[in-house]
Amino acid sequence: MLHRIELDKTYLLRRKVLIGTCCLLSIIGLFLGIFNLLRAEASPILATFELIYALLSLILMYRALNKRHQEWEVHLYVYSLTALIIFAIYIAELTNFRFCWALVIPILYFLMLGKKSATIPTSILLVLSVLDISVKSEMMFSSMLINFICSYLTVWIVSYVYETNRENSEKELQELALLDPLTQRYNRLALTKQFQKISTKPNASMYIMLLDLDYFKDINDNHGHEAGDIILQQCAEKISLIANHHYTFRIGGEEFCVIVEATELTQALVLAESIRQQISQHEFNFEDQILSITLSIGVTQFETEMTLSKALSQADAQLYEAKRLGRNRVSY
Repeated sequence: MLHRIELDKTYLLRRKVLIGTCCLLSIIGLFLGIFNLLRAEASPILATFELIYALLSLILMYRALNKRHQEWEVHLYVYSLTALIIFAIYIAELTNFRFCWALVIPILYFLMLGKKSATIPTSILLVLSVLDISVKSEMMFSSMLINFICSYLTVWIVSYVYETNRENSEKELQELALLDPLTQRYNRLALTKQFQKISTKPNASMYIMLLDLDYFKDINDNHGHEAGDIILQQCAEKISLIANHHYTFRIGGEEFCVIVEATELTQALVLAESIRQQISQHEFNFEDQILSITLSIGVTQFETEMTLSKALSQADAQLYEAKRLGRNRVSY
């Protein structure tokens, strides 16, 4: 689906959260590590782990700042933090209230990983924390345990609801940014994204078609711009039904672009001819009037390392040739 490749604000948000988290945890880890090393009754193992985690936080923060971090590194960082918190809770007495650290974790996990990936480490931390509190309190339903569970679940649910709504809102905004408001087909920005996606595939093979409505100005002049808008909407819908919605783009005025993923020229030309014929034979309706429209189509083949601008320029030259030869035809 096209919306998966555009305007990735989620990546930017997760990267900022990761940088901020790494910065904060490196400071906290360094402070707690040194503090626990200086305390005679503290665990030197825990202090060592905290210092190591502070160092890992700095390394990951540096990589994130330079956009070099990988997804697996973030997952490793999250699970390492889970292990560190569980170990700290395990070796401490309940009166130290170290388990309170677990309450802030769901928020970080959902912001850094998203609702799907955050579920596993969040669940692990809850289960092991509850088990530890249950054993140490010697009561399965102590007030401390019940309060911890209720607090943890509240933070978890709020984090989940927030992340769900944020993802849905972003998807809606992405769609709005990529859709032409009149025809509800994808626009030139979406064309750029789709072209990049396909052209970077190994052995990419595609054809670019430029379609222009013939004598469209006459429709606006004779029937008004409202008629022109309706014709554009109906024509866009017809083209997208034939060529596939995710490969149909309105790139200006009465001009459309269609990307054809095909290895043979014949496939692209057959599709272009099918669009031309069906549009020319279709009866467009406006206020009980039947209007006819035709298309001129220019087709060009994508070549290795060809830019979108170059492909459109070549297709436009073929479109001009189709117009010169009398319109309502396909030129390659």
